[in-house]
Amino acid sequence: MSLYCYGERREQHFTPGRFTPIKLPEGPPLEGVAHLLDFPRHRLRLLEKLGEGDFGMARILRETSWLAGLRDPNLARVVGFCSQDEPMCALMEHSEPGDLPMFLVQRAVSEDGVTTKGPCISYGCLIYVATQVASGMKYLESLDLVHRDLAARNCVIDKNFTVKVSDHAMYCDRYENDYYISDTKARLPLRWMSWEALLLGRQTTKSDVWAFAITLWEILMLCTQQPYAELTSEQVVENSNHWYQNDGCQRYLPRPAACPREIYDLMGECWKRNAADRPRFSEIHLFLQRKNLGYMPGPNSQV
Repeated sequence: MSLYCYGERREQHFTPGRFTPIKLPEGPPLEGVAHLLDFPRHRLRLLEKLGEGDFGMARILRETSWLAGLRDPNLARVVGFCSQDEPMCALMEHSEPGDLPMFLVQRAVSEDGVTTKGPCISYGCLIYVATQVASGMKYLESLDLVHRDLAARNCVIDKNFTVKVSDHAMYCDRYENDYYISDTKARLPLRWMSWEALLLGRQTTKSDVWAFAITLWEILMLCTQQPYAELTSEQVVENSNHWYQNDGCQRYLPRPAACPREIYDLMGECWKRNAADRPRFSEIHLFLQRKNLGYMPGPNSQV
């Protein structure tokens, strides 16, 4: 389990530029939401304070209670909440090694052909990871729930290569550069957002599909590079404007070296301008399963 603490944070804002205010829609109510266990604080030992946020108690309670009702093997569970005294803490399912980006970047091969810290990881294992992310998102899609912040940083992995989609990265200081702070103090994962989510505030399961393709790109890049790393935040928004105008000047993420054509084509399908033309997560999951049929990680899955 991991403990997430919320408090007050001082933000460094980007210049306003030509950004327009974006209203983030509220999540739909979920029938049968489980009651959270109010966990006694004296039974917890805080090992690491992952980050602080500017979120009010009402919002934290609402979102944490909402997440507690979800049950899927590829979704991290919220199992408890400490509401007495400060800071408020949500008790969330976590695992070791932990965050997917940290796990993958340690297995990236450097220019001299040596991995940074850990053993190499096979292509089959990377697709196995991506398939599980798609499975967790398929579950959310079946409930017509929108994640709104799908990215590698919001996935955790254990020693058996089981991957679970989470929603903790926004509260972690180490991922603060992945978010743009809007004029309304909303944190926006610009580089993962579809054009309609960014410009129109239209967030749907199909905008999550767009973000999944970015996440798949991250996985195949072993999280060694931020999406659109060569662009400033303002240029990322300008690129979304090209998508909106449909003027043919849109910039795509490049095909990773370890990415077969058919997988890159899947990314392209997820980046269709018309959201209705993008595949469903059920289709994405089935496609990835078929491309990795029968694969199970074993002793040699990292070599």
